[in-house]
Amino acid sequence: MAAHDARAATLPLRQAGMWQSSTVVTLADGKKYRDGAPIVTVSCVDPATDLKFFTFEGSSCSSMNISGAGTTYEIDGACKDEGKPVKIHTQINYVDSETVELVGSVTSATGPVRLRAEMKFQGPCIAGMQPGDEGDIENGQFVKADNINDAGNQ
Repeated sequence: MAAHDARAATLPLRQAGMWQSSTVVTLADGKKYRDGAPIVTVSCVDPATDLKFFTFEGSSCSSMNISGAGTTYEIDGACKDEGKPVKIHTQINYVDSETVELVGSVTSATGPVRLRAEMKFQGPCIAGMQPGDEGDIENGQFVKADNINDAGNQ
């Protein structure tokens, strides 16, 4: 079992259902990705998949440390992205049962990529979604981009 698996239980579980994430990314050169327009995605979360979204489950992390209590947590990790070392630092604030805020960075040899996200509970996962699915909503329909359990994420 990887080090981050054992510590994953220290994060509180979000309620099961569909969560919408609005994320703004700042690149290593300081410029905002997509001129600062938020990247909006949805995820279908259940108890078996929730922690994987925060702890990089199945990724090539040699260490992962979760600290915190109550509503505020930090995750620090040493991982690899496309075979190159990266350091991960994430601060998570559980605002209430339907809102989670995340501020994080992924630092590589080219510098830190920073992200700020707000996740909001939307209700039950919609038709066509399975736990772990990630994607977006187009014309009222879910369009899957990935699943946290897919082989490529392991």
